Amino acid sequence: MKNDIFISSRTRLARNIDSFPFFLKDDRALSLTKTVYAILRQMDKFEIYKMSDFDDITAFAIMERHLISADLIKNKKFGAVIVGDDEAVSIMLNEEDHIREQCIFKGLNLKESYDRLKFIDRALSKELKFAYHKNYGYLTSCLTNLGTGLRASVMMFLPALALTKNIDDCLKNVTRAGMVVRGVYGEGSEPAGFIYQISNSRSLGITEHEIIESVDLAARSLAKAEQAARDMLIEKDFSYMRDKILRSYGILSHSYILPYNEFLSLIAFIKLGIYYGFLNIKDADILNDLIEQMGPASLGVEIASKKLNIDKDIMRAMQTIKSFKRNITVN
Repeated sequence: MKNDIFISSRTRLARNIDSFPFFLKDDRALSLTKTVYAILRQMDKFEIYKMSDFDDITAFAIMERHLISADLIKNKKFGAVIVGDDEAVSIMLNEEDHIREQCIFKGLNLKESYDRLKFIDRALSKELKFAYHKNYGYLTSCLTNLGTGLRASVMMFLPALALTKNIDDCLKNVTRAGMVVRGVYGEGSEPAGFIYQISNSRSLGITEHEIIESVDLAARSLAKAEQAARDMLIEKDFSYMRDKILRSYGILSHSYILPYNEFLSLIAFIKLGIYYGFLNIKDADILNDLIEQMGPASLGVEIASKKLNIDKDIMRAMQTIKSFKRNITVN
């Protein structure tokens, strides 16, 4: 299954305006938003969205698509996000820093992600004076972002390491190598559905190239361990794994009510089933897209927009069944 272990790669740059205090709470925040949007519109197709225009459920639906953070949602008065046409690039304004630029690509593509983001950052730096110190690099509200201001991360699917109880040792190894391990939505979130986010822990005293290389190396090391764990699982108990996968398929393709956490747990075994060849799927990215679409807030927005009178867990079950019938077959 293409991009099975490597779900996505993200690079993010934290920037602040020189002479402006952190956490802007006045008209300068609004002026900055307008300026950044004007610069970006000259480069490509971008749309701007203000947090004040969103109700909470819509804001969280956008977060489920990884376009904004929970911290930005809290800043209803001054927070905004500028999103590229393909949604790979999003720029958050007045979050923890004045500007947070990010680019997300599918698979393991950190270098490509950073190359695109670098182009945007250079365009902004020509028009804006970023806060910079000759010894400490880019000045940021969080000390861990001092220096390059770059956070590179890879979202990884690691079910076999978790099922074989080897995940803790592997994550300790990458932590010792200077990485941070988080859940699906970053700091403070849990690794639901065996999905982990691996990123650099420091940005000071190291170059952008070194950050990209170190995170890439850590991700590849984890992928190698995951591959070995998958081989171990199927060799140790073929019948159990096939049964677990087909039971998961049966529940997901026939449920009437499907809570989100159960959905995430079961969909992980569907991915494993495709990897082992027990199941076939038309498109490798369908399951990752389905996970994003089945988030509680995303479903809530869809229900509200269509004025449906239906429980989210029931609708999740219906849409999962529909997707499975179209895209997945059993060998």
